[in-house]
Amino acid sequence: MMFKGTRALIKNIAHIPEFPRIGLEHLEPHPGSRKRKRARGRGHGNRKGKTAGRGHKGQGQRSNAKYRKFGFEGGNTPFYRTVPQKGFYNRDALKIAPLNLNKIQRWIDMGRIDPTQPITLPILRGTKLVTRIVDGVKLLADGSDWFEAKIDIEVTRASKAAISKIEEVGGSVVCKFYGRQALRYLMKPHKFYDRLIPRNPVPRGHLLAYYMNKDKRGYLAVTEEGRARLVEAGLSRAYLNKEGRVVLRQLELDEKDQTVDENEKIKSDKLKEEIIS
Repeated sequence: MMFKGTRALIKNIAHIPEFPRIGLEHLEPHPGSRKRKRARGRGHGNRKGKTAGRGHKGQGQRSNAKYRKFGFEGGNTPFYRTVPQKGFYNRDALKIAPLNLNKIQRWIDMGRIDPTQPITLPILRGTKLVTRIVDGVKLLADGSDWFEAKIDIEVTRASKAAISKIEEVGGSVVCKFYGRQALRYLMKPHKFYDRLIPRNPVPRGHLLAYYMNKDKRGYLAVTEEGRARLVEAGLSRAYLNKEGRVVLRQLELDEKDQTVDENEKIKSDKLKEEIIS
């Protein structure tokens, strides 16, 4: 028993060998789907002669009249030029991710972070506490009212309120500077298996004053590692003045003292101060 339409289908299939083989050379657009483009500038009989549909004189008759740049207003002063500029984009600004105390407390309550272990930048990224770290992490004090975990945390920067709250519950905060390459090695060490390991540089300029400040919990002032880095960089005699600027003290020799051998003790105790940041 054949279903309805099956007999017609079999009849059509039987005629397939009689038709030519279908290829790209047999394809063509449907009749009436493509319209021949009217020629322009070919006389009055074409209805698009003389001015070619552009009208008489003016801007519309010029070349590239249809392709004007974005914001063009026909020769008038564009709107974006009438509005004064405000602010600027600082290309040297550090991209520091924020981190609040309430989020740290929530991660600890969920068991995603062990408060008995030091919390560093790789741990923050590995536990998804901070998803994207470019130049570092800044610790902020939102949620400090119900923060009660005793932690030892190392970040790039920290607010004054966050530092006081963590130290109030018995914890500690260290702000440590990382260069762009050193931070990349810290986050993704597997990408440096065939390269030289980058060394973390000593901060310069205003960053040097920040990380030498004990009130900011800078690592150059509160850790042995930071003091050793200052000695290696030749900044063992540097200190912060009352204005918060780094001053480098150097011994100033008299003319008589310059002739003394290196093995003898320098008798001059005059100091020369130089502001370096």
